[in-house]
Amino acid sequence: MTVQVDILIKNATILTVDKDRRVITDGAIVIEKDKIKDIGKSNELSKMYSATKVIDGTDRLVMPGLVNSHIHFYHHMHKGLSPENFEGLRWSNWVHSNIATVVNKEDEIWGGLAVLIETLRSGTTSVLEAGSYNPEDVIEGVAELGMRAVIGRRVFDQVALGHSSLVQSTEQCLKLNEKFVSKYKGGLADGRVTPHVNIVGAGRCTDRLIVESKKMADHYGVVLNLHLAASIWGLYDNLQRTGMRPVEQLYNLGVLGPNVVLVHMVHVSDQEIQMLKEHGVNVCYCPATALKLAYGLSIAGRFPEMLNAGVNVAIGTDTSDCANFEDMIRVMYLAAVLFKDFRGDANVMGAETAIEMATINGARALGMENEIGSLEKGKKADVVIVNMRGAEWIPLYNPIQNLVYSSSGNSVQTVIIDGRVVMEDWEIKTVDEEKVLAKCQELSEGILKRSRVNRFQTLRWNVM
Repeated sequence: MTVQVDILIKNATILTVDKDRRVITDGAIVIEKDKIKDIGKSNELSKMYSATKVIDGTDRLVMPGLVNSHIHFYHHMHKGLSPENFEGLRWSNWVHSNIATVVNKEDEIWGGLAVLIETLRSGTTSVLEAGSYNPEDVIEGVAELGMRAVIGRRVFDQVALGHSSLVQSTEQCLKLNEKFVSKYKGGLADGRVTPHVNIVGAGRCTDRLIVESKKMADHYGVVLNLHLAASIWGLYDNLQRTGMRPVEQLYNLGVLGPNVVLVHMVHVSDQEIQMLKEHGVNVCYCPATALKLAYGLSIAGRFPEMLNAGVNVAIGTDTSDCANFEDMIRVMYLAAVLFKDFRGDANVMGAETAIEMATINGARALGMENEIGSLEKGKKADVVIVNMRGAEWIPLYNPIQNLVYSSSGNSVQTVIIDGRVVMEDWEIKTVDEEKVLAKCQELSEGILKRSRVNRFQTLRWNVM
């Protein structure tokens, strides 16, 4: 007698990313409801289980759903509008002075769906969103799409290094976060979509806001998320204002901990790395943004040292208007190769490390390593099926190297989240993709009208 289950994926190459880092050739995964019931060799599991849906994994790579540990919704409607020759500080001041203030609720809702469609298509099943100005409206759309997401209310109460747009009082910031987190603490969509406490960071938050936000995150058992130590200018500003480096400041405030996610973290000292390790802090590395906005990654980046010290380092795409893409496989490539060149050492980082940062490390950053991030019995059935028949995969010797160094998100064929097939054969099943993208393009005309920004900027070329 065979056991009846919902889904059986067989004849596949499986990257489990489990504690033993097993790669199972001719492997199978058994899914029942929202969980992985079994995993092993196809010839064994095919005899044990009968499935309502059987997926042939021949020439397919099956892996855990990717975890994007840093993504923005409200920036999506800025995509491609900011000048490409602005480094981080000028970019931030330009965006927040010219466009951020004209983005409305409808822009965030549809822009949020559009950015998630892009990230879902490249195999991401879970995201840590860096704060919306209309989170209560955005969160419903995310639940509809079927993805797993941690969402917050973006706040800051201090002007630093430029723009003052959207700054609010400390009390307002705390009330807004408390209202959102308390309302959605039970989660939406069977717990797939949950809240977190989000403050902008990077010198834009007072000590009181930082301390009280950490207390709030601890009280509700959620993540505290903030940007930190991205640019050299932010580092100098922090030293001037506080006499301390950014991580050192948080250490002295007593707010470091395993529920804290610090994003960017390019300018970090060896002493600060030990502080991160001591308190189990999570770091999110966004290489695409660091490169495009000239954060000084090649000069100052210490991510290999963080990993070697035992700090949990995840990766993220960041915003649509500085990294400009949401393909986590492209981000894995950058994470794998950059420090090989920066250090002149091909042993640094690499494909396996990059995959870990995009899966189990990301799950740990979200506080969900016991539920997602690897393919193991009893974990959530967040599974990505990658087609290895494309030209970029052939010849195929080592699927781990081909995934990171040769492919892109276009190879992702099917995505399963919570045991539900959300995308199959490149078709998203939960929302009308064409409708979302058309609406987003329609709304972009309003962004142009209200911001009065030139839509087609060039540096030297003439647009006629």
